[in-house]
Amino acid sequence: MDHAVVMAGGSGTRCWPESRARRSKQFLNLTGGGPMIRETLLRLFPVVPPERVWVVAGLKDAVHLSHRDLGIPKRNILLEPEGKNTAPAIAYAAASIARDDPGAVVLATPADHAIGNVRAFQTVLRKGLRLARETGRFVTLGVPPTHPSTGYGYIERGKTFHGKMRGAFEVARFAEKPDLPTAKRFLRSDRFAWNSGLFLFSVGTFADRLAKFLPEVDREICRAFRGDRAGFRNRLARAYRRMPSISVDYGILEKETGILVLPANVGWSDLGAWRSLHEFLARAGENVAFGDVILADCRNVLVRTDSGVAAVLGMEDVVVVRSGDAVLVCPHSRSEEVKSVLEEVRRRFPALA
Repeated sequence: MDHAVVMAGGSGTRCWPESRARRSKQFLNLTGGGPMIRETLLRLFPVVPPERVWVVAGLKDAVHLSHRDLGIPKRNILLEPEGKNTAPAIAYAAASIARDDPGAVVLATPADHAIGNVRAFQTVLRKGLRLARETGRFVTLGVPPTHPSTGYGYIERGKTFHGKMRGAFEVARFAEKPDLPTAKRFLRSDRFAWNSGLFLFSVGTFADRLAKFLPEVDREICRAFRGDRAGFRNRLARAYRRMPSISVDYGILEKETGILVLPANVGWSDLGAWRSLHEFLARAGENVAFGDVILADCRNVLVRTDSGVAAVLGMEDVVVVRSGDAVLVCPHSRSEEVKSVLEEVRRRFPALA
């Protein structure tokens, strides 16, 4: 059967001051449609029924993970003892699914992305699930780039995949976040797509590659799942202490051959920084405001305030965010650098991080 795993353990540091340790980006209402994780789940339910949708997050996030609010079974909320990046998280989820459904096919997605064309997104997910089941390969979604972004990873498309299902391509390589000249070259070549971070696989294929490429993770996950359920939490905590912190991209996907990519022109954004949120919500030059905001003679500004009034006069291409007892002001072009500002906040004002 088909399953979905929503990865909800990220920290969303570039969306400070709204995203903080006590409530990360995936639990915020950034687009006006409710918490990001809830929007993600609602997009998935028509493709995979709620009883087969799983969420993986940290113990620190348990307060935000009511199974009633999320609309999934309580047993499908998997809490990691500590954050060890996406490879251990997916390994934990895949092992949980395989215990009851060893023939499962899984789509794994971050919890905090935004989709403009939901119907097209659901269509490509169904296609990806079928492709992963029929081929036994990893399948990923590649988003056609609209501009030379330096904030996204890229996928280079290889030759056309000649299988039963049309429209898929072999992955030639994954490319890390590039500098601007390289991003412009990628855009001109027409062979590169943004890496959506969403991938699909059979649990059998994942287990095989985990043992091959990340044996230290595989060994500890197998130990945790060996034995009675009563001692599982303690075994899992020991396993996480011993496992490396590594992403599934570095640990498995970049070492694997034969990965397939499906083009996904679905209005995707990872909302990784304030600039990307603004671009998702508005056309070029338009202002976006949340809360009690006064704008005068402004162009292309994003302003958010959760208390009081924010008045902005004569500004262009800026971000202004007030959240509780912290305020951020920066140019659009430097919103990716908020993560480095947060390091200083942690050092000098740890309660605000």
